[in-house]
Amino acid sequence: MIRGTARARPGGYQFDRPLGVATTKRAHVRGILEQLIDAELNAGEAIPSERALVTRLGVSRVTIRQAIADLVESGALQRVHGKGTYVTGPQVDSRLHLTSFSREMRDRGLSPATVVLSASEVPARDEVAFALRIRPGRPVVCVKRLRSAEGTPMAYEVGYYPSMLFPGLLQRELGSLYDVFASDYGIAATSGEQTVRAESADASLARLLGIAKRAPLLVQERVTHAGERVIEASTSWYRADRYRIRMAITPRGAREN
Repeated sequence: MIRGTARARPGGYQFDRPLGVATTKRAHVRGILEQLIDAELNAGEAIPSERALVTRLGVSRVTIRQAIADLVESGALQRVHGKGTYVTGPQVDSRLHLTSFSREMRDRGLSPATVVLSASEVPARDEVAFALRIRPGRPVVCVKRLRSAEGTPMAYEVGYYPSMLFPGLLQRELGSLYDVFASDYGIAATSGEQTVRAESADASLARLLGIAKRAPLLVQERVTHAGERVIEASTSWYRADRYRIRMAITPRGAREN
């Protein structure tokens, strides 16, 4: 199928090649938009308005909306109510294995980045103490981080770590904590338990992650062990439009011989 081509010009985009027969208009428009996204637009940038696309492509608004809907469904575009339609960033499949965010992103060919929003030593609240198997009120290091891939915010994380296991942790680089634990303290994560639930973004999380308020989130709660010791209790709020969970499943109760 021959697709139209797009080139940048001052004030917008010029679509050069005319569309084909009526039965392929939707596919043609989708193809042109895909070319525009690949060649001219970056993650977070808005595509031209429906009105502008109607004028430039000479097709109906219904066809434009159908093509955009296809790209929204595929994850290439994201609608933001009251603002427009934007190019999305990277999408990541997680297999729920025990690894750091930075390593998981690099394994998928993405460039990770971490911003440490705050780090401090605090008394362990009851639920944190229970998860870490320490007494309430014992000192723990609380680290809050914003995790990104290819410049797109992916997750907000809050983690708690026993101060007695990691003296001087606040003086370390806190971007990839599992690497710090292994290299500076000789403590390597060996196992963990993790639960996943759904949640809607409140105003604070929406601002941090660059999403609309009440947008869907995947919330992962993790307790991490190094042998018999609990070294981490953390909660991560992942953008549901950028992060998917993939797992292998097997039949329960395999037939006995």
